[in-house]
Amino acid sequence: MTDAGELSLRVAWDGSTIGGVAVESTRPQAWRLLAGRTPQQAVQMVPLLYSVCGKAQQTAAVAAVAAARGDDVMRLDASLARAAGCEAMQEHLWRLLLDWPQLLGLPAARQQFVSWHGELKAIAAGAEDAQVLREQLPQQLLGLSAAEWRSIDSYAELSAWWRAGGGLAGPLVQALDQRESMLEGAPPTCDLMPDWTVHDALQACDGHIDPEFAAMPHCDGRPMEAGTLAFRQHAPLLQDILHVRRTRLLARLIARLVDLQDSVDALAHGVDSGRIESATVADGVGMALVRTARGALMHYVRIDNAAGTEKVAEYLTIAPTEWNFHPQGALASLAGVGAADEEQLMETVRMWVLSLDPCVEYRIEVDHA
Repeated sequence: MTDAGELSLRVAWDGSTIGGVAVESTRPQAWRLLAGRTPQQAVQMVPLLYSVCGKAQQTAAVAAVAAARGDDVMRLDASLARAAGCEAMQEHLWRLLLDWPQLLGLPAARQQFVSWHGELKAIAAGAEDAQVLREQLPQQLLGLSAAEWRSIDSYAELSAWWRAGGGLAGPLVQALDQRESMLEGAPPTCDLMPDWTVHDALQACDGHIDPEFAAMPHCDGRPMEAGTLAFRQHAPLLQDILHVRRTRLLARLIARLVDLQDSVDALAHGVDSGRIESATVADGVGMALVRTARGALMHYVRIDNAAGTEKVAEYLTIAPTEWNFHPQGALASLAGVGAADEEQLMETVRMWVLSLDPCVEYRIEVDHA
């Protein structure tokens, strides 16, 4: 397994207001190790190179290689899609039940996390179906039935939900909303990524992905936010929240709950969740897009068969972290946000980072102006 690298965040602070955040990534371009391999070797290596979201990475690799060969990804083993979906749900639950409560000073729901994580692992392996989880999860996590949760389509109704208890998630949502309501600053200047298809993504990067683009992706020179909120942004509830809480912290959290509930429903009914797409870009060239818990994951592969043996001529990956932690990306909206002391400063920055959810460790350094 390769060194995952880290994010270095240098926060400029004058004692009362954040001046900006400089982002530096040491994430290695591990995909370079795939060039020259056979397609089968590349697919086998991908989960070893990327330990975080390993199932999604493997699925993207299989789908991209299949597309490069002109195969239909829908004919691939359904267990890949199921495993990628379960992995995304496990990631959502990790943030909702463990990481966010710890950051906001609330008790973590460790026992419930372990239980649901185990159920999802069994479902991914085909050892259980998702019917029990579908009935259990909304009642315990949200304190509502799935239908009642879906009927909430405004910030006002969401507020009434958490005031009524809101299951395990209610106190967390209320606490984050309270924190966000006290923040002063400009709304984000970084656009939410549209819910791209593979073809949309290719068009956005002029039909070809190169190493420079993979390291620092953009759309017509503009960074984009690529998390779960991006592909759930058109839900009426999220549209209303974005008008009320414009710094997107609450919206990113609620997007996880929306995606989680929709995913468990799709899993229980055995329907395609739309999490995986692929396309044949040209002869021997394929691209896949997998919607992970962190956002859009893209794999691009070019296979050469000139010598009579298939070899990977080019392999590129773009993880959500490359989009969400672009130097001019979503963290730029921290500029102008107030922080009365260093403790509040660190909590605010950590809330932003956790809401964007990098796939590597990060460290924060404060530059005192």
